[in-house]
Amino acid sequence: MSEGWQSYVRRIEELAARSGLEFHPVDFEAVPDSFMMEIAVYGLPVRMPHWSFGVRYIYQLIQRHMGHSRLFEVVFPGNPGHAYLAESNGLAENILVTAHVLGHADFARNNLLFRRCQEQVSEHIVEHAANHARQIQQAIETHGAQRVEAALDAALALEQHVDVDQPLRRERYRSSSRMAKCWSMTSSASASRHSSRSPAPAPSR
Repeated sequence: MSEGWQSYVRRIEELAARSGLEFHPVDFEAVPDSFMMEIAVYGLPVRMPHWSFGVRYIYQLIQRHMGHSRLFEVVFPGNPGHAYLAESNGLAENILVTAHVLGHADFARNNLLFRRCQEQVSEHIVEHAANHARQIQQAIETHGAQRVEAALDAALALEQHVDVDQPLRRERYRSSSRMAKCWSMTSSASASRHSSRSPAPAPSR
């Protein structure tokens, strides 16, 4: 990475502000390409251990070696935001990437969905995720990796079905009797379907 890149950050921030962008401060850091890929795969610098990240890593590695993918930067919104730039970037690339990052920061600060999520959780997204990773590691030490992995598998299977328009923290089921009733009705319906099937006639001799 070019040594003169950092000297342009302040000037780019001033130009962005004059252009009407409003953004939280952004911490810029240059990292090796290998670490860059890990951040992109895990989604955050510190994350819980899970086999699905290994699958993503292999996919990203293949894409890179085939020339179909190159990571210039990874940005995490927050206050402050965090931007990781690849050490292999040149000076001109980093000037453009820095301006691009500030566009991300403006969007993250002013987008209603981002703002609502940060109000419900925290603006310190990286630190928040690191704390969750430590809690999951403690659960692994207490309950064993197999049980924790099963819980994570179930949670991640539902990840794509979460309604983002609903609050992140929601009421628990008030009583397990509702779930038990639903399960009982489902079991009864299943048993009824099986019993309604007439047995096959015996072959005639």
